[in-house]
Order: sequence, then structure tokens, then C-alpha cells
Amino acid sequence: MFEPDTLLPEQFFTLLGRKPIQGEKRLLLAMLEDAVHCFQTYVLAKKPHERRLFQEAEEWIDSTDTHWFFSFENICDILGIHPGRLRGALQQWKFQQLAVAVDVRPLVSVDLGEKVLAQAV
Repeated sequence: MFEPDTLLPEQFFTLLGRKPIQGEKRLLLAMLEDAVHCFQTYVLAKKPHERRLFQEAEEWIDSTDTHWFFSFENICDILGIHPGRLRGALQQWKFQQLAVAVDVRPLVSVDLGEKVLAQAV
């Protein structure tokens, strides 16, 4: 029956008659920092709670939705950060971490003269 109004960040602050002040920007920056922290801290997490924190952060970062005031796109826009570049850098970092995590190295190597036997676990 009722549909919520959608506002861009600029429209929201225009209705208030001002631009975002330092405190509001600090809050938005804290939200962004928390998401990046969860993304980077829990990228290789095994515990369900930590995996969920990573997945929620990744979903928020990957979303291109601009209808919600606190979306990744809108927060980056307000803070003057290019959302696509930040998103791309985080994804590249994630792939590097995953590549390092699956890089299996021999745990035991035995020197038998010319032959070297390696056992990877």
C-alpha cells in the first residue's frame, strides 16, 4: 500500500538544509572501515560466525544498489571514494589471499642423493 520514498544522499541533506558535517562523515567512514575490516579479517575464516561477518561485508561491498542511504555506493560517493575502484581492489586482495591459502608446500622433504622425495599434506 505505502511505498518508501527513495532519496539520494544529496537530497537527504538538502532537506535538512545542509551538507553532511564532519561527525556524520565520520560515522559513514566508520561504517565503511568496519566492513573492510570484516572483509579482510574474516576472508579465510572457518567459524560460522566469522564466515557470516565476511559474507555480509562482501555482499554489502559488492552491491551496486543506490536506493538505500547507507549503501556502499552512497557512502563511497559522500566520502569522495570511487566505489568501483575500492571494490576492485578488495576483490583483487581477496583473490591473492585465497591463492596464498591454497598454495600447498611440502611439509617433509627427504634427500636421497640425486632424488628428492616431497610429501605434501
